[in-house]
Amino acid sequence: MALYCYCFTFIAADLGAPKPESTLASLGGSISHVFDEDGNVGSNLVVSMTQKFISNDVERLVLFGVISVGFLLAYFLPLAQKQPALVVTTAVGIATLFGYQALAGLLFSHTVVYVFLHPNPIRYPWLGVFSGILCSLTLHPLADVSATSITTFLLPVLLLAAAYRYLLPKLAAYPRLAPIVRTTVVQSAMITVCGFALIEGLTGEQWKLPLGVLLFFWQWERIILYHVDYKDGLVPKALSFSDYLAVFFMPACIANWRWGVTIGQGYHYSSSTFLCENKNKIVLSGVNILLIALLYLVFSDWVRYGLIDWFERAGIPVYQASTRHLVEAFMSGYTISTSSVLVTTLLDLVRWLMLWGSVVHFKVGIWRICGYRMDPYFDKPWLATNLVSFWARFTFHYREFLVRAFYYPVFFRFFRTKPVLRIFAATMASACLGNMIWGHVSEEMFYRGMEYQNFGRVFDSWFYFVLLGLGITLTELFLLRFKRKRKPWSLDRFFFLDLLAAYCTVQFYALIIIFARPTEHSSVGDLAALFLLGFGIRL
Repeated sequence: MALYCYCFTFIAADLGAPKPESTLASLGGSISHVFDEDGNVGSNLVVSMTQKFISNDVERLVLFGVISVGFLLAYFLPLAQKQPALVVTTAVGIATLFGYQALAGLLFSHTVVYVFLHPNPIRYPWLGVFSGILCSLTLHPLADVSATSITTFLLPVLLLAAAYRYLLPKLAAYPRLAPIVRTTVVQSAMITVCGFALIEGLTGEQWKLPLGVLLFFWQWERIILYHVDYKDGLVPKALSFSDYLAVFFMPACIANWRWGVTIGQGYHYSSSTFLCENKNKIVLSGVNILLIALLYLVFSDWVRYGLIDWFERAGIPVYQASTRHLVEAFMSGYTISTSSVLVTTLLDLVRWLMLWGSVVHFKVGIWRICGYRMDPYFDKPWLATNLVSFWARFTFHYREFLVRAFYYPVFFRFFRTKPVLRIFAATMASACLGNMIWGHVSEEMFYRGMEYQNFGRVFDSWFYFVLLGLGITLTELFLLRFKRKRKPWSLDRFFFLDLLAAYCTVQFYALIIIFARPTEHSSVGDLAALFLLGFGIRL
């Protein structure tokens, strides 16, 4: 963490030490596109939507401090106190960076989920008061509470306390209603997005979520996985509120909280990986991953611009190595060569892979130094020799979400006597439908605002999800029909086929991203023409 502080904060200047750029220059070195104007390493490691008076460098300094404290507590405290200590440390970090109202909103939202998934009348009275206080803090800043508004502040407390005390116990009398209520609570993010977007479309009034509730909604994929574990009987019914929060409150969830949100998955995965082997081994593996993340963070832009310069010198326009810029150029009538399509889309994917890898490696590294044997989210996707392997290597935890929430329910329910249709339906339900609607519609609305027109931004790229689903499906069926007779990347006479398969896999995925980057006036036909141009077919 000291090395991260030195590279990405003002700590060197505050201590009177040379900045990273000056240190490299004193050693006779120089690396372009690495340092920002203040002499520190430019970084994609950010904490979004923090309090206005906190600068980027202070955000990171607080983040690294929270991580350091969390590690020390998780390493040295007795076993029973390790996870609660991580919860408290994370809560303090959230309150510091986002404010007490954001923390209150996040805790309030999780309290509601906990109450419906783990009903216990004995806990209802104090949880009702606790939820009411958190709700009031979320809606009303303490500085604005005066004698005339105390009633407004206390009203949610009284209402929720009464609801928890008198209404919730009656839910047990309706066994058919309880699962519906639980599912509604778990799917609250999607319900809220659809409802508020419809209201905006009808009335023109746009709703804005409190930051704490937004932080909660960004965890909705893991909440769904928690619910899947709950329905599978993998979550103790009498789970304490502290143990529930331990699933969702981790220092690793603070940085880039809108990226890699499925890391940690649900209750079963996180609980089964906590101190499942020697803690020193887990921590050291986390340090190794943090060092890999540091390499990505420092050198990603250097590699990217180096590749752009190399191809530009070779006479191949790469349109800023951006697929979106490529689409815009094509729609503007520029004549684009097949080589430009291939290289631009491939370099854009390289850019995203390095950017994505830097952040998710950092997150996994933090999970590990806090004692969790967390699988890598991102595992050398360029070694994948088929699309199924690529999807698993590129986005492991998110793929697990899609598989458990969408693939398995369809696979075990439909077309049981027809394996081809069974695989096709399950894969399209997860990689296409679930990925598009549950994986991207809600996030797009959170990014751009809950406006009815923003639904179209995702549905405009529907063909990308279709091609991804079809590609994965056909690959699965091919692997099912033709069993592998050798291990990929074996040093034999077929090694060149592995190289070719890896390139074709990555290039295909890079090309279908064209359909995920539509412009305002582009149609699926226009994007298809550009896509086919990558295969040398000019329409």
